Amino acid sequence: MNLRLRHHLRRTWATVFLAGWVLPGVSSALETQVEPPAIRWLLLDFVPYHMVDGPNKGTGLRDQYLSALIKRMPEYRHVLEVSSTERIFQYMQSGQPVCTLSMLKVPEREAYTVFGSEAFFIQLPPVLIVRRGYVPPGGWKKRPRGDISLAELLQSPEVRVGTLPKRRFGLGIDEALKQARASRPEQVLDFSEYGLLSGLLHTLGRKRFDVTLGYSIEVEQLRKTQPDLGDFEYLPLVEAPGLIVTYPSCSRTPWGKQVIQTIDQLPGMEAERALLRERYEALLPPSERQVYRARMAALNASAAAQPAPPAPIQAEQPKPGAR
Repeated sequence: MNLRLRHHLRRTWATVFLAGWVLPGVSSALETQVEPPAIRWLLLDFVPYHMVDGPNKGTGLRDQYLSALIKRMPEYRHVLEVSSTERIFQYMQSGQPVCTLSMLKVPEREAYTVFGSEAFFIQLPPVLIVRRGYVPPGGWKKRPRGDISLAELLQSPEVRVGTLPKRRFGLGIDEALKQARASRPEQVLDFSEYGLLSGLLHTLGRKRFDVTLGYSIEVEQLRKTQPDLGDFEYLPLVEAPGLIVTYPSCSRTPWGKQVIQTIDQLPGMEAERALLRERYEALLPPSERQVYRARMAALNASAAAQPAPPAPIQAEQPKPGAR
């Protein structure tokens, strides 16, 4: 075998030998692709906002908005997980990588929750829910607009209110409940094990307490699938704000702050929020629909009347030759 042929064979075998080492490495790299980070979206079994099972699964008001949001965030894996209000707060307080779409921003939650800068949803405030025909001792003390004061109602020791202790309705209502819990704890019955409003309404129907709090739209939607739920009346509250504003939120961690920053910068979500408001309006009883439209119009008019922020001051450009 001449020298040139021997040299050629040596180079050929060296190439094959190296390929035997390199190709498995390439194959391994392809097989071990890093998965994108996951967001665990915690959903409440909360009709009509989330539909978590049945033929209408995934068609709730928040479900449809969340679907649009997820499509704009392909850099994350999105895991949907049915939870309870209690677990949402436990997961956020422990810093787990969880988010929820719609949370009321109250000071106590900001210690462990980071909120989006844009409101996710604006809706009518909660109401007092009572069994139809119930009248408290001394009767209803209604104001000229037909609303009543929760704090004043709870001055009567015979009136018992059933609540979900982790649910918040705004500072005025929350403060009235807080004061009643402190001064008359036997009067405020907490039912955290019942989850959401459905359990409270069934218990209210059995007369274990007299009144509860919630949103009329959720009661009416529940009645469509639970005809034995009972018949209720809704009374507006003095302590309730005109509108309730909620925000997307995540655990207050560097990861959570990054997710919220991404959500804040998503394009096209204002159109999705407008569509959400239209769907919400369509579910309201006609009388409430008129109230909602009037309050939203007043809110938008107020926002439009706000003076625009001053334009940034431009630094004076140096003249040619200036230092």
